[in-house]
Amino acid sequence: MEVGTLAYQALYRVYRPRTFDDMVGQEVITQTLKNAIETNQTGHAYLFSGPRGTGKTSAAKIFAREINGIDSETDDSQIPDIIEFDAASNSRVEDIRDILSNVDYAPIESKFKVYIIDEVHMLSNSAFNALLKTLEEPPANVKFILATTEPQKVPVTILSRTQRFEFKRIDSLVIEKRLVDILEKQQINYEEDALRIIANVAEGGMRDALSVLDQVISFNTGVVTANNALQVTGSTTATQLLSYVKTLSDGEIPKSLQILHSILIEGKDAQRFVIDLLGLLRDVMLANLAPELIKSTVQLADLQLLAKKLDMKHIEKMMVMLDDTQKQLMQTTQSDIYLELLTVKLGMISESEHSQAITEPNVEIPKKSNVTIDVVDRHQVLEPQQVVCEENQEATPVTDKSEVATNNQHSDVGEASLLVRTGQQAVFAVLQNAKRESLSRIKSAWSTLIKQFDISQQAMLTIAEPVAASDEGVVLAFDYPALLEQAIYDNSMQRQLDSVLRDQQLPTEMVFISQDEWHQERASYVTQLKTGTIQRITLTDLPHVTNKQAVPTSEKPMSKVETTESPVVTEAKKMFGDDIVTVID
Repeated sequence: MEVGTLAYQALYRVYRPRTFDDMVGQEVITQTLKNAIETNQTGHAYLFSGPRGTGKTSAAKIFAREINGIDSETDDSQIPDIIEFDAASNSRVEDIRDILSNVDYAPIESKFKVYIIDEVHMLSNSAFNALLKTLEEPPANVKFILATTEPQKVPVTILSRTQRFEFKRIDSLVIEKRLVDILEKQQINYEEDALRIIANVAEGGMRDALSVLDQVISFNTGVVTANNALQVTGSTTATQLLSYVKTLSDGEIPKSLQILHSILIEGKDAQRFVIDLLGLLRDVMLANLAPELIKSTVQLADLQLLAKKLDMKHIEKMMVMLDDTQKQLMQTTQSDIYLELLTVKLGMISESEHSQAITEPNVEIPKKSNVTIDVVDRHQVLEPQQVVCEENQEATPVTDKSEVATNNQHSDVGEASLLVRTGQQAVFAVLQNAKRESLSRIKSAWSTLIKQFDISQQAMLTIAEPVAASDEGVVLAFDYPALLEQAIYDNSMQRQLDSVLRDQQLPTEMVFISQDEWHQERASYVTQLKTGTIQRITLTDLPHVTNKQAVPTSEKPMSKVETTESPVVTEAKKMFGDDIVTVID
């Protein structure tokens, strides 16, 4: 560095408030402290608590200077009567005793000696006890200001001897305005969207906002753009977030996974992605209720359009899942898998909402129809979603999109041989020859193994767990019955899984089952094993799943119909059952 060149100072240090008037976002606190100084009614101990970067330490320093009449431009290091103490790195009782040993001595230059103890909650119990003795009977010319982000960790004996001030998170609009003032002083061009992104990331902390702004300026000197802000903060663009939530709201899980994959490829931070999603859902919730409170850069019209698809109950469920995932991401290095699992879960919520919306269609029976229905239980009768037309017309089934997709999928498979088995006998066959070593091998390889599949299949296999294994077969338990149904008839996925298992020299005979069924079948197996009633079963003797098994077992078989019946009567009996349909001549 050349002689005479000053070292660069971070923006949060250059623009740190030097007077109460410089502070923003804490007007109630600053006005109260100013009034106390003007009327000479200052206390002997204060506790400043609140989130990081909201001005606690700055307010403490300003207060210490103001009560001593020290000029705001005076450097802090030149004031011997203001003693700062960092409890985070000096938490022992010996450390606190060292600084308190001079409490009884008079101030050197000022009217008051002021002790500022930062992160006071980090002090040990012994250190708190030593501080308590001084707080009980302090000298008249000594004042204490304690600052903390976690006031719940401060003993109540300390809290009761202080005047407490709660610093709140600074509003995003206030942070944006402060950033504008600083950039204009620095003569740096900026985009308003960039400042909004920075303010949202700061989460109410002015110091964090200035630190991020510093990084954005360094990333591309001369201008602060929204793209640069997104790059530096790891945030996701509003367009990507909107597309992601739109596909989720439509239940289009494969598309949602593709969008997620593109976001992850760009190197976006997983935690930041979840936080951005929460912010977008919050704005969707407020789009029609309080549009003036919206923080994101998404157009209001787009948010309101999305709000028509997502009701409050739906948004609440999504937010709960996001909050759970946020906690899980803190404890794992497999963030991509957790986000894929989150995507599948969020999409399943949407599918569930859609299916519930069509459970009770309006069914009308034409007045001149020769078919009458004796309604015993409205919900029981109307559950098959079909409309009965007049006798000279065919009965038309009302089928939702998910059923069409499933039927199409089954027809695509045709009579092609599937590779999986399901049901109690298949589970028992694996359990009879189960080995802990086989299960351990496949469990340890599972997360690596499924990475060889495409995004949609990865998501399907992520919610599957190997729960039992023998030398020849493995039982995979799925969290969601809907995805289990899809996996059972996915011939392509099964063949690839068979190939991957063979390459890893793992058992290849596959049994698919839901988690709930697995727990039931395992309990049944243990019971039969104890009573000695279990029969020997060979897994390879059991048939694979075929398309003929596509109808769920819970569905009642169609009743036989006489060939002499009218077509409309036949269709009606298929839909509603023989015991409900009565033919009137």
